[in-house]
Amino acid sequence: MPTPEEIEAQSKVFNDPIHGHIKLHPLLVKFIDTPQFQRLRNIKQLGGNYFVYPGASHNRFEHCIGTCHLAGELVKLLKRKQSDLDIDDKDVLCVQIAGLCHDLGHGPFSHMFDSKFLPSVRKSPPSNVPKWTVSYCTNISLFLPLYFFTTFYQMFRKRCQTGHEKGSRDMLRYMINDNNLQKEAKNYGLEIRPDENEPGKDFQFIIEMITGPSGNDKTYKGRDVEKHFLYEIISNKKNEVDVDKWDYLARDCHHLGLKNSFDHIRFMHHLKVLEVDGVRQICVRDKECHNLYELFHVRSLLHIKAYQHTLSTITETMICDAMILANDYVKYCGECGEDGEDVKEYTIAECVNEPSAFIKLTDHVFHEILHSKNDSKNDSKNEEMKKAKKILKRIQTRNLYRCIGTKKLTGTSEEVKKLFLAKWLGTCIITKGCLVQSPKLILIGICLLGIVKKFQIRRYDYGMKAKNPCEAFMFYSKTSDTPYQMKQEDVSKLLPVVFEDCEFQVFCKDPEKLEAEKLHFNTWWEENRSEIQPGL
Repeated sequence: MPTPEEIEAQSKVFNDPIHGHIKLHPLLVKFIDTPQFQRLRNIKQLGGNYFVYPGASHNRFEHCIGTCHLAGELVKLLKRKQSDLDIDDKDVLCVQIAGLCHDLGHGPFSHMFDSKFLPSVRKSPPSNVPKWTVSYCTNISLFLPLYFFTTFYQMFRKRCQTGHEKGSRDMLRYMINDNNLQKEAKNYGLEIRPDENEPGKDFQFIIEMITGPSGNDKTYKGRDVEKHFLYEIISNKKNEVDVDKWDYLARDCHHLGLKNSFDHIRFMHHLKVLEVDGVRQICVRDKECHNLYELFHVRSLLHIKAYQHTLSTITETMICDAMILANDYVKYCGECGEDGEDVKEYTIAECVNEPSAFIKLTDHVFHEILHSKNDSKNDSKNEEMKKAKKILKRIQTRNLYRCIGTKKLTGTSEEVKKLFLAKWLGTCIITKGCLVQSPKLILIGICLLGIVKKFQIRRYDYGMKAKNPCEAFMFYSKTSDTPYQMKQEDVSKLLPVVFEDCEFQVFCKDPEKLEAEKLHFNTWWEENRSEIQPGL
C-alpha cells in the first residue's frame, strides 16, 4: 500500500468554479480517467434548460467531481471531530467513489431520458388492460373505469421506469472491469470485486450509497449498523439532505445566474453524528434550522424558475418526440468480438441494458439524428427520421410548441390528480386500445398515466411531496447532545404551511391552431373545473 507521502505526491488538483481548488486521491483520478466517466462531459446537467438559460452549459462531469469533493470533506470532518465513530481511510475512499460515480447512469439530457423518453418507448400496457373501442367518451358511466384504470396503469408505468441509479450501478461495474480498477483499488486496501453473486464488501457499500439498500429485506450490507450514518451522505433517504443536493444547488444557481441562499459550508460544520432511537444518525445544530429551510426553499425556486420552466419542458418534450421517432433507426454498437467486428447493435432505448453501448449514447444524439443520412433501402425509416429532423430543426429555429393555458389544482393529493386525469381522459378519443388526444393537445403537468406519451407531473415541493422535510431532520442544542425533532411552529410563523403545489399546462404542437386550441381547452375547463377545483 502506498505511503501517505506517495499518495500526496500522486494526488491531482482540480480548479472548480464552485468549490475552488479540489485535491483528489490518486484512486479517484484513476476512476475519472476512464471512458465511462469522461462520457459525462457530454451530458448536460440541466438537459433542455440550456436552450432557455445560455449559461446552463455545465455537465454531469463537473457535478460528480464536486459531489465527490463535498462527500470527502464531510466524512473527513466527522472523522476528525468524532474519533469514536471509527471512520477509517477505506470508508472515506468508498464515500468519495460513490459521490464520484453516482450519476454514471444518466442518459442524454439527464432526467429527460429516464423520466420522459424511456417510459414513452415502452409502449405496450399489460395484457389485462381493457382495450376500449368507443369513439368519444363523455358518458358518466365511463368515468369510474377511467378513474380505476389511471390508478392501475400508474403502477405499471412505475415498474417500467428505469432510474439512472440502476444505470450508475451497471456502468460502475462495467467501468471497473473494463479498466482493471479492481487491481488499482486493492493497492489502497479496497475490495471492489464487481461480481454480481459475490461482490466485494466495499463495492457493495459503494453501490448501496448510490441505489439504496439491496436484497429482498431492504437492509444495508456493505457496512455494519454502527456505520449506517455514512449512507446519509450521498443519497439521504431519510430527509433528502445530502452532498449531491448541496453541489447541484450551488452549481446550478451559479450557471443559471440565480442566487443561492443556502450556505452548505456553514451547515456542514454544524453536523454531528448522534444516536437516535439506538441508531447513529447525522444531526445538525438547532441554530441551523433557518439555513436548512433555505436549502429546500432554493430547491423549490429552482424547480419553478428553471427545472420545470415552461420553455424548458417544451424543448425537452420536442427532443423526446424526435428521439422516439428515431429510436429504431439510430443504433449503437456494443462490445467488439475478438476479430474486431461488432457483436450487436442497440437502439437508443436498448442501450440502457448494455453498458458497452450506453457509453456511446450522449447529448450528441441530437445532432446524430439531425444530420443523419437517408436510407435508400428503407422508406419507412426515411419518413420517421424526416419527422424527427423536422422537430429538431424547429428547436433550432425557435418554432416551439405553444402553451395554451396553465391551471392550478386546489389539492395536492394523489386522489385529486387521478380525479383530474379521469376527467381529462373522458374527453379523449379511445381507439384500438390506444388513447389519442383530441384535438391534438399535449397535456404537460398533472397526468400520471403515461399511456399518452406527452403526459407528466408538474409539481413543486420541498423534496418530500406534501411533507415538511425539515421535520424529518434531527437537531441538537449548544448545551445538550440529545437529538430532538424541531416542529415548524418552534422555528418561525413566517414559514410555509403547505409544502406542495401542483398545476397543469396544455400545449399545442401546431402554432397556427393555437387560438382554436385555446378555445377548446377553456371550454373543457369551464365544464369540469367545479369537480377539479371544488370550493373555488
